[in-house]
Amino acid sequence: MATKMGSYIAHKFPLRCMYSEEWQKIKTKVPLNLWKKVEELDFDGPDTAVITALEKLVSGPELSIYGKEQEIKIQELEKRLEDEQRCDQELQSKIQELEKLLEGEQRRNLELQSKIQELEKRLEDEQRHNQDSQSKTQELEKRLEDEQRRNLELQRELELRMEEAQKQIKDLQKGLEKAERREIYFEEMHNNYMMQVQTLINQKQIVAPGAKKSWWRFW
Repeated sequence: MATKMGSYIAHKFPLRCMYSEEWQKIKTKVPLNLWKKVEELDFDGPDTAVITALEKLVSGPELSIYGKEQEIKIQELEKRLEDEQRCDQELQSKIQELEKLLEGEQRRNLELQSKIQELEKRLEDEQRHNQDSQSKTQELEKRLEDEQRRNLELQRELELRMEEAQKQIKDLQKGLEKAERREIYFEEMHNNYMMQVQTLINQKQIVAPGAKKSWWRFW
């Protein structure tokens, strides 16, 4: 009975060796009591028994149910894959948008960096100019101090000269006053003298002509 069963299974499910396919070597272990039952079926060998069982498994209704479950799982996986791809596309779009924003920010940062460098250069120029101006200011302040000191010295010298000139003017005024007094004195003397001369002339005219003068008269 076992021999007929094995022959029937081998006939019903012929080996795939008749197809020009490549072979896959497998290695497995089965329970001993199960293998004894397989031996009772009188297969040509372990390969025939395994291939026959696999053929039965592939063409059996259980496999169709399993295949449908797998197909559902595949569809679910495909849907999840589509969702993941759509999500990836959205992420890719966001990444591109962020990259574009990043490029804009980088360009803006470069512009800001350029402006900062320009402002730093202008600041350096202003600082250099301020230093030059400060140096010139210090030089002018020093010159101003020197001029003020010189002006003070000149002012002091002028004051001394003015004091000396005022003293000389006072001395000249005193001398002028003395000269004026002398002039008045000499003028008075001259006037007195002229009055005396006129008096003598008048007296001489009064004397009669031909009269002898006294011995003590000189004119």
